[in-house]
Amino acid sequence: MPAYRSTYTRMVSVLLVAVLLLICGCNKLLDAGGPPDKVITPQVYTSDSLAQAALIGIYYKMMERFGPSNGYMSRYAGLASGELDRWSPLDQDQPFLSNTIPVDNNTVWEVWTLSYAYIYQCNDAIAGLTDNKAITPSLRNQLLGEAHFLRAFNYFYLVNLFGDVPLVLTTDYTNNAKIPRIPVDAVYVQMMADLQEAENLLTDTYVTTPDFPDVRIRVNRLAVKAFQARLYLYLGEWTNAASAATEVIQSGTYQLETDLLKTFRYKSREAILQFMPVIDAYNTAEGFLFVPISPTARPAFILSDSLMKKIDPIDKRRVWIRTVTSGGKPYNSPWKYKLNNSASREEYNMVLRLAEQYCIRAEAYARLDRLAEAVSDLNTIRKRAGLPDLTHFTSQSQALVAIEQERRIELFAEWGHRWFDLKRWPAYTATVPGQKRIDEVMRVCRPDTWKTSAALWPIPGVERIRNPALIQNEGY
Repeated sequence: MPAYRSTYTRMVSVLLVAVLLLICGCNKLLDAGGPPDKVITPQVYTSDSLAQAALIGIYYKMMERFGPSNGYMSRYAGLASGELDRWSPLDQDQPFLSNTIPVDNNTVWEVWTLSYAYIYQCNDAIAGLTDNKAITPSLRNQLLGEAHFLRAFNYFYLVNLFGDVPLVLTTDYTNNAKIPRIPVDAVYVQMMADLQEAENLLTDTYVTTPDFPDVRIRVNRLAVKAFQARLYLYLGEWTNAASAATEVIQSGTYQLETDLLKTFRYKSREAILQFMPVIDAYNTAEGFLFVPISPTARPAFILSDSLMKKIDPIDKRRVWIRTVTSGGKPYNSPWKYKLNNSASREEYNMVLRLAEQYCIRAEAYARLDRLAEAVSDLNTIRKRAGLPDLTHFTSQSQALVAIEQERRIELFAEWGHRWFDLKRWPAYTATVPGQKRIDEVMRVCRPDTWKTSAALWPIPGVERIRNPALIQNEGY
């Protein structure tokens, strides 16, 4: 069973999160107010202010520490995929650098337990808000739509890291303790149902305040469509993926930032959804992890040589890379976020952005043999990067190679995109039926340690003790 109880033994209810918000002095947009003391869950959904505080608390918990929604995907999935390296590995990074993760790995356990803790809060919100007549209908719809989205969001990363997982949709500890893993496809069915419900409930308007009029840190309907586009792509539903991405692209709400230095700022016009930092003195986890305090310091995390060789010397996206020479050797590190720490909030955690939607639609078009349209979307990305236009594709396979290149460069060190892409793409030259691109790449990258079974992370051993119905992934 996911360790809800061990993670939240000090929480009487979701409303404690609202109290924490007030204690931590979070800004007004993430501070809906709350009671002076703890209350039990049924009391949460009896007023607009309490219900809003509970839902905001989910965002807050997802960002109050480094974890699966705040830095871990960029770091650990980046290390696992071979796009990131370390010049001096820490013990906690080494299993991901070699793709030899033990079943008692603490990072993997954190990803599992924290993700299910966030899902638990979403389940609580959905149960408390559904058919609730005490909450103003428009607010109820907004909060309920956000909860459905956030539940799907957390399940997306669970299935793409672990494969089959327990599908927990209630707050009933007794039943949850016995739930076995179910097939990935079934979890995707639930994710798509959650996103459809969120789309029906939400509007295109972002929730803002006079103090923060331009931020995009709460889910709106277009963020739902953007995430739907990604899920359709992963499911191979090419027409639906292209349609959803087109709706976002043509909405007029978002523009690619022509100044690449503005892409990851909190007022980025490219942002579809960002998560607001709440940890004192920090902006983003990626900034803290990837950017040394000293501008001349050697970075802890570096971009792999294999990635650097793929980046054209004239590519303007090189402004997202920091190069420091130490001991006569250049060290290249991610620099999409520029701030290691800062008291002011200038960079937010970029969750969904417009460039990914162009990449999604380009791939969907290529799979549909609409090659001219795929070229057009890739050229939109390439133009922003200062690269010459591609003229045409002579085959679908040629198009897919170009799409892999653009996704690899555009989305490096972001949310584990490279790791997940390699796992879902068929091999270019398959030696066995069903072989995936990840085997082709990782056998070259990690010839001494790579095994196909490493594409999935292990189910944490402690969770299998708590819930004997959990079957371990092959190879662990």
